[in-house]
Amino acid sequence: MKKILILGIILFSIPFKVLAHGTEEEHALEQAVNYWSYGLIASLVVLVVFLALFLLTKQKASKISMKNKANRKKHQTWIAKANIYKWVMYGSIVLTVLFLIMTNITNEPGYLANELDGTAQDSVHEGKEEKVSFRHIHGLGYSSDGEEVYVPAHDGLRVFKDGEWTIPPVGEKHDYMGFSMFKDGFYSSGHPAPGSDLANPLGIVKSTDMGETIEMVDLYEEIDFHGMTVGYETEDIYVFNPSENSRMEQPGFYYSTDQTDTWNQAQLQGLEGQATALAAHPTKSGTVAIGTDQGVFQSDDYGDNFQKLSVSDAVSAVSFDHQDNLMVATDEGELIQVNLASGEGNELSIPDLAGDVITYIKQNPVTSDSLVLATSEKDIYFSEDGGKTWDQSVHEGVAQE
Repeated sequence: MKKILILGIILFSIPFKVLAHGTEEEHALEQAVNYWSYGLIASLVVLVVFLALFLLTKQKASKISMKNKANRKKHQTWIAKANIYKWVMYGSIVLTVLFLIMTNITNEPGYLANELDGTAQDSVHEGKEEKVSFRHIHGLGYSSDGEEVYVPAHDGLRVFKDGEWTIPPVGEKHDYMGFSMFKDGFYSSGHPAPGSDLANPLGIVKSTDMGETIEMVDLYEEIDFHGMTVGYETEDIYVFNPSENSRMEQPGFYYSTDQTDTWNQAQLQGLEGQATALAAHPTKSGTVAIGTDQGVFQSDDYGDNFQKLSVSDAVSAVSFDHQDNLMVATDEGELIQVNLASGEGNELSIPDLAGDVITYIKQNPVTSDSLVLATSEKDIYFSEDGGKTWDQSVHEGVAQE
């Protein structure tokens, strides 16, 4: 009981929530999948408990002497209890079988993606390509040459190059989450594509050929990290871990500097509020920023200690640029560039979002004035003049011509 109480305290005291900017439909389905597993565990517990009670009452009933009337009544009472326990036990067996079947079904590779996708939305008919669409937006980032932008859109990647959005013709259409571009490709977590031979969830994966193939880095089949970020050049990996697994003893904020050979839990001293956004510095190992509902916080020691920067509003997105600034988007519709050396904030211009909020923003690693941002309503904008003006490229999840 003491261990259960301690685990409960840990789970309800971690200062973060799911960081994926997916839809309520997606997260509700993932919760439903988890409930089948929880139901299986609960039904097994009930089965074991009532099996033990049934055997115990039967044993007590068998030891009662039937030679006098009083003992015969006791015997009948114990037999009646045993029958009640027996029927509860039978019911729990039925539930256990049901939960076991549903758990196996929902753990099949690509189950989540199949349920959420239905049928493919992007296809080619009679030689005419339909508009590229984005079911969800789970991140974005530039390639190292600055020529392409990659966006995980629930059913694989979308790529922007030379003014056009395309769907890569190779590679499985995995549901990437916790997506982070780095100088040689990308890291991600998530779920396998429909029909894939890969197991669910993906754990942490890495691709150096822009999704044509992926390498299993760690925690394959164990966990899906919605909150994950990777240093563009350092390749430091930071994750919000939601539950105990084979590499992490408890929920919390973890980091690895050696390609997941080792994991370390950060202490999060000084962090306030519920985490909403996460970013690793592209070149400085150990520097990480977390946005919360109470502002933005920076750490230079891998997340052990944080200091609050000059933004106190609820944060919807954070991203380091390549000139040692931190770009911070707020729920109030602001985009603030914080200079890490001075701590001063400078508000940047953004498009009129009409109440929408920025969920992701990135700077081109080659051309500092090139920026891209995405919003919660699945709009995507580009700027080529450092944020002074913006051009909309995607509207409500549909690429514009």
